Amino acid sequence: MIVRRAARFFDDRFGTNAAVRYVATKVFPDHWSFYLGEFALYAFLMLVATGIWLTFVYDPSPAGAYRSVVELARATPVGYLMRQVHHWSAVVFVAAILLHMARIFFTGAFRKPREINWVVGLSMLVLASLTGFTGYSLPYDVLSGTGLRIADAVLLAVPFAGGWLENVFNGGQFPGPLLISHLYTFHVYFLPIAIAGLLAAHLGMMIYQKHTQFVDEPANVVGRRFWPDYFLRALAALALTAGVVLVLASTFEINPIDEIGPYLGWTVPNPATPDWYAAFLDGALRLGPAIELRLFGHPVPALFWPGIVMPTIVLGVLLAWPWIDAWFARDVEAHDVLVPASRAPWRTGFGCALIAAGTLLTLAAGDDQQSLALHVPIGALLVAYQILVPFGSLAVGVLAFVFARETAIRRRDRALEAERVVGLRRNAAGGFDAERPEIA
Repeated sequence: MIVRRAARFFDDRFGTNAAVRYVATKVFPDHWSFYLGEFALYAFLMLVATGIWLTFVYDPSPAGAYRSVVELARATPVGYLMRQVHHWSAVVFVAAILLHMARIFFTGAFRKPREINWVVGLSMLVLASLTGFTGYSLPYDVLSGTGLRIADAVLLAVPFAGGWLENVFNGGQFPGPLLISHLYTFHVYFLPIAIAGLLAAHLGMMIYQKHTQFVDEPANVVGRRFWPDYFLRALAALALTAGVVLVLASTFEINPIDEIGPYLGWTVPNPATPDWYAAFLDGALRLGPAIELRLFGHPVPALFWPGIVMPTIVLGVLLAWPWIDAWFARDVEAHDVLVPASRAPWRTGFGCALIAAGTLLTLAAGDDQQSLALHVPIGALLVAYQILVPFGSLAVGVLAFVFARETAIRRRDRALEAERVVGLRRNAAGGFDAERPEIA
């Protein structure tokens, strides 16, 4: 009775019943790959919840950052678990977004009219990576401090504006008195709010434009209604995400800063690698060409090419990919139906080549550890990776293109062969009736 009266109260003033009915009857796709986006959403919610808890104990100052994090882990098991859950949630968050974007890329879900949503999702991936890097740096231990020193060097490599940007962000030269407070402000306020805004925009556009689906007939919407079927499945996905993160956090320790000590300018850990989602940039810095130029008398360091130019070009191509793909395919029509990767061999080849390049660059970030484990000179590994990244990625892309094209040809040939086959069925008069078999 109380719930009914409250619902009538709000409906009389805001017309809420129509909105609730629309949401409750909305059909959501039933394919497992669509849950990748939900996993990212639930990991973000866990990040926000644990992040709010950690803000009450973290000291955002150069002198107290490391000490506050170590004391948090040593004081109570809850504090240690909370920090581990927060860090693992960030790893799962970025991984889920990356897998979700890969599904969208290879199935053509970015095509008209969803180009803007692709840009929003890619921007969210970039911001999530930046948020992870700033959070990884906040403990100000020797490992994260080394990563900050590398990032500062890349920032200094920006022509003309590099020194000014460094002074603004650090409050002077690295490590300046404002470094930790600026990282904290970006990590706690600006980046999460920006991600939340992009999430809201992404969900709003998805509801307005409807889901894409794996069917041949776009007029039929296939899936389950939000209430109660999909709502219960969403709760199960939330519980699964929380359970996986909790198992990882309680089983596998990540970033044990109390074992390596605080950041000191004269100590550099070896081996040292960043979190996996930033490792490809570290690998690019290690493999980048030693080319230094002077532009109008201003030096352009070698770090500028792998640290600024390469990621900018890759990001620009990916942001423009919906329009590049439409131009290449000569297809400007609206699409609501997803396609197998084999129907677009050029897209499959490019995507696989990009994944191969990112994987090789990530492996190159641990070349010092590989050199030690394999007893191979690090110079030989660098040369091998410098050859493998361009040519190996190209080879993977070509192989993926050929495989996808051959798969499409075989599927088309099977369909044509099935059309030429005629089945015979005996009728009641004792003769035979021709019938065309169904194509599986």
